[in-house]
Amino acid sequence: MLEHIPIPRFVEVEQAFSTPALRDVEQSLLDGLRDPGISSRIPKGGNIGITVGSRGIANLQKIVSVLVRFVREKGAHPYILPSMGSHGNADAKGQEEVLRGLGIEEATVGAPVLSGMEVVELGETEDGITVYYDKNAFQMDGVILFNRIKAHTDIDGDVESGLQKMIAVGLGDHTGAAEMHKYGMECASARIQSIGCYALAHANILFGVAVLENEYDQTGDVVCIPPEEIPNREKELLRKSKRQLPRFLMNDIDLLIVDRIGKDVSGDGMDPNVIGRSILGCKNPGIRIKRIVTLGLTGATGGSAHGVGLSDVTTRRIFDRMDLETMYANAITSIALKGSCIPPVMETDRLAIQLGIKAACVADPERLRAVRIRDTLHLGRILVAEAFAREVGKIPGCRIAGPAKDLPFRPDGSLLD
Repeated sequence: MLEHIPIPRFVEVEQAFSTPALRDVEQSLLDGLRDPGISSRIPKGGNIGITVGSRGIANLQKIVSVLVRFVREKGAHPYILPSMGSHGNADAKGQEEVLRGLGIEEATVGAPVLSGMEVVELGETEDGITVYYDKNAFQMDGVILFNRIKAHTDIDGDVESGLQKMIAVGLGDHTGAAEMHKYGMECASARIQSIGCYALAHANILFGVAVLENEYDQTGDVVCIPPEEIPNREKELLRKSKRQLPRFLMNDIDLLIVDRIGKDVSGDGMDPNVIGRSILGCKNPGIRIKRIVTLGLTGATGGSAHGVGLSDVTTRRIFDRMDLETMYANAITSIALKGSCIPPVMETDRLAIQLGIKAACVADPERLRAVRIRDTLHLGRILVAEAFAREVGKIPGCRIAGPAKDLPFRPDGSLLD
């Protein structure tokens, strides 16, 4: 039914974005850490936890290593705290594996990883939410809250993914994540802020280290923030981060081919802020993509293909790598069931793309508006169907970077990177 469907040739296109990368990430971070209002908060001789989540943050290993060294320079003892809610199958060893996949372990950053899923109750917020806090973190002499601030995949609000979510979900472990998501994503931003503010006032958080990234998945800024300033500063930094999101400079795409999805790319495998679709329906109504085909998983995501449900077609190689227990632990905890729904599974990449073309229902296949990307973090260089490229080349910020070529399929129907 599909083998006769022609696949167009594709042209490489460069998309130009304006936000520069931070010139010296290490020095910028050290400058922030050495501010007396930050450095004086680390107690000499104390045990200090550093939160690390499940996202593939640019320069992650470098930033964590700098934090570890700085804690030691202050005469304290650093520990890495896996802080990722229900990820890693909601299991301590699973979360260690997630960090190892991101290059974070004692051998690479110089501090032991202290993983656990036990929590203590810090108390209850004014609106009746129980605040849970990782037991290992609670027993530390202080915790450095580290995370990237970015628009969340499904949460809409003035606080989304960032430092306060790291408190509510990351340091809350599976129990806290379930409490935060209890009434669905629609209520999540308000609950994150309620839990975050309570913990900042009652827990042992020394300060926050927030990372912002630019459109090229590069570090754009690193900011150290005293705990009392986090609630207001995070809102300001989120607004800035949203202006720097990767995006398509073209619109009305018939078919989007995504080479890889994964938890290290986005909580939903591919970022709804880029593709427009979200677990709740539509994250960004200005983005119009008719059909999406997903081809593979990242190495760091393990067996979690959560987010594959946002695509219309997927492949046998994704299906065969799925760890349903891991996927469903995330989907159930966050009450985001749609993300773990499995679309039609094609045996090969070629057949998946051909089904995507058929399902796009374009009257003239020669005019198919198709785009191929590595993942939703990397949109600086993309592939565009030959006919569509003639239009795309006229868009400000887009440049044709090579001749039209056939997609490079292997004899077994799999697609070369």
